Amino acid sequence: MIFQGSVRYPVDEIVIHCAATHPDWMRGQPLTAKRKEIDRWHREERGWRKIGYHHLIDRDGAILPGRAETEIGAGVEGHNRGVIHICLIGGAGSAATDPFERNFTAAQDRALRGLIDAIRAETAITRITGHNDHAAKACPGFVVRNWINRA
Repeated sequence: MIFQGSVRYPVDEIVIHCAATHPDWMRGQPLTAKRKEIDRWHREERGWRKIGYHHLIDRDGAILPGRAETEIGAGVEGHNRGVIHICLIGGAGSAATDPFERNFTAAQDRALRGLIDAIRAETAITRITGHNDHAAKACPGFVVRNWINRA
């Protein structure tokens, strides 16, 4: 079981996000550089202490951690305790109801499904949602429940 924070909130949900970046954003740069830029956005533009997401998934399917899974994330205002936040690189201009493949790659699809399976192996996940399930936003740029059911 994964627990977050000093209160040890049990992790039971995964929320999926997108970075709202264009497909060629920072092309040729390693995912570590992209994580550094997103961390800068979160620190400088939002005033957070560090990157809000626990994992990032690049266009090629590479996965890189952000915050430790044992730390409370900062992905959805008022809905972060007991949640693992995963962010897909891409999604600029997406609509909440777009199909996954309109804004993301097959490699990201495989990586996201694999990461979800790995997290499920560590903790009792009862919900997998998108940012748009909790706020009036397009993020992550697809309907998560539809995407999950396509597997």
